[in-house]
Amino acid sequence: MNIGLYVKRNRDINYECALTAVKAIIENGATPILRPADEESFPEVEGVLFKEFNEAALDVMISIGGDGTFLGMISEYRELDVDFIGINKGSIGFLTRISVDDVEQSIKNIVSGQYKTVSRSQLLVKVFNKDGVLKGSDICLNDVSICRGDKPHITRLQLTIDDQYVERFFGDGLVIATATGSTAYSLAAGGPLLMPKMRDIIITSVCSHTLPNISYVASPDSTVEIFVEAFENAPIICPDGHDFIGLESEDKIVITLYEKTVKTIFFGEDSFYSDVRRKIIQRGSFYEKS
Repeated sequence: MNIGLYVKRNRDINYECALTAVKAIIENGATPILRPADEESFPEVEGVLFKEFNEAALDVMISIGGDGTFLGMISEYRELDVDFIGINKGSIGFLTRISVDDVEQSIKNIVSGQYKTVSRSQLLVKVFNKDGVLKGSDICLNDVSICRGDKPHITRLQLTIDDQYVERFFGDGLVIATATGSTAYSLAAGGPLLMPKMRDIIITSVCSHTLPNISYVASPDSTVEIFVEAFENAPIICPDGHDFIGLESEDKIVITLYEKTVKTIFFGEDSFYSDVRRKIIQRGSFYEKS
């Protein structure tokens, strides 16, 4: 078995956690693979391969960092036919399922095949200008947010689902999320929780100036369209929290499910709701202490 380690170096100082994972992978008879960029700084360990992940015939990929690191790994390598999981070196970690105290046992379970996977849906985001010309497209696992820019001006957006006009939105913006993203920004904005295997699309308003904050849940085969009205200050669009393209008046944003899913690893029985409750409590405690 070949296992790729996607390391966020400013989270995993001196490769401390990565080194533990590498040793556990080797001890269990598998091959650890890191990117060539890690070779110069990584401690010398016999049995480690440094190779581009796209060329390494990987079976599993493990991120080491926070949820942002996990999303970064997915963004770069979502087209690989591998199972993904993360070691949490961030704050709470909804997506990073392995704690630093459980690395050795989790690696052992992965190599021996003692794990399950869930197929998570993704969103395909396309932006067209007023003449219908495609400006850009992206794919996201969590969500895409269309929100006000660097000044607190109202964002005016028109929402359509499956060619049915829904509402003209005035407020800070909209968050369009997958089931995976239902525990992130969408939840903070008042959206519903969906179990990870569900394929519905959530549309949640942020600080609405019209109707009370409300969410819509569209079916997996739905097309969500958002029309950007004229503005004083350009709103921004962020798939999975990263930079995308600049928005202009009369742009149209079209969102559908992406054709491929991402397989993520979990151990034991699915405990989604208890995990969410526990992590939300932990998050509150973490923010208080920090």
